[in-house]
Amino acid sequence: MITEDRIIRVVPADTPGLVRAVEHVIDDRWLRAYAASVGDTRPEFFDLEHSGGIIGHPVFPVCIEWPLVEHGAPGIELTVNTLRLGLHVSHQMRLHAPLRPAQRVRTEAELYLAEARTDATLIATRFRTYSSDGELLVTTLLHMLYRGVRLEGSKTPDHPHEVTPRSDTDLAPIAKFTVDATNAVIYTECARIWNPIHTDIRVAHAAGLPDTVLHGTETLARAVSTISRAGALPAGAVVTGIGCRFTGPVFPGATLTVSTADLSEDSVAFDVQDTNGTSAISDGTITFELPS
Repeated sequence: MITEDRIIRVVPADTPGLVRAVEHVIDDRWLRAYAASVGDTRPEFFDLEHSGGIIGHPVFPVCIEWPLVEHGAPGIELTVNTLRLGLHVSHQMRLHAPLRPAQRVRTEAELYLAEARTDATLIATRFRTYSSDGELLVTTLLHMLYRGVRLEGSKTPDHPHEVTPRSDTDLAPIAKFTVDATNAVIYTECARIWNPIHTDIRVAHAAGLPDTVLHGTETLARAVSTISRAGALPAGAVVTGIGCRFTGPVFPGATLTVSTADLSEDSVAFDVQDTNGTSAISDGTITFELPS
């Protein structure tokens, strides 16, 4: 039986507020804190005397997008209990220009997809972040899956939207990293992304989990940094896009193996697995370009 706490409703197209927006002034304190929280203090992300100044870590945009989805995607209605059932299942990000200190940016979010699945509902939110001059800086598609939730209404995009499973790509391990119980606490405060299931063991146990769970975006950020530092991207490469599926939880104490393979002259495939072979991130892709 599906109760009110197991329903997502798509609001009518003429409803006010279908596009939600938030503005931020990005400062070096936030950018550096984020880089430190994912263990990546390379000069371009952390050194205030770096030539040309610092830029945001490639996964930093999740920080400025979070306020637009922490209470649910725009364009839908759901209860708090239903909101807590959501699983972040995939992420696709296009970085059109780097984020820098002292930028005033405006991020807009809108419902991109609402689709009924077998005993589940898939919701995708599209974000666009602009500079104060109107330059498009970042576009993102974030997919959430709500298991056991019925959808009323629908929203269909005009073109393919999901990260699809990849076949016939042999990936080779390049490096490992380990996470502990402090990582999610530090990431929460530095990224300013608050969800107690990542930091409060009582909330995790109430959700039926054995322990708190690392943020998917933290695992992703650490993987991207690992790939760059391990030389899987050319020296000086600038990340222009990231896509992946989140396919398994990461608990404190896990040692994660990052594997990669070249896809083309400007893209790399990757995945992340736990020591027991459980997949944490699948079908990952990083695109990049070299400075002219």
